[in-house]
Amino acid sequence: MNPNSQPTMQPLLVTPHVAAKMLSVSERTLWSITAPRGDLACVRVGRSVRYSLAALRVWIDAQQADSVAASSPTVSPSTATNGRFRDEPAG
Repeated sequence: MNPNSQPTMQPLLVTPHVAAKMLSVSERTLWSITAPRGDLACVRVGRSVRYSLAALRVWIDAQQADSVAASSPTVSPSTATNGRFRDEPAG
């Protein structure tokens, strides 16, 4: 490593265009998931909208948690009893 080289700094905030590219979605989809319409937090700097990298990561983690919870099988007591459906005769 060159002792005279400056460390590269990563941006704290990114534009909507960059955030949409990072999430692999359109800017229109990004707007639909941005608060107050959705759960993704944004930062307003004057009239500009920016997204923090931390907020993008938090949103992704929440989506993954929701996806895992939705894909786990659950059996409701109203639909099954002892391995058979309620309307089936026992035996």
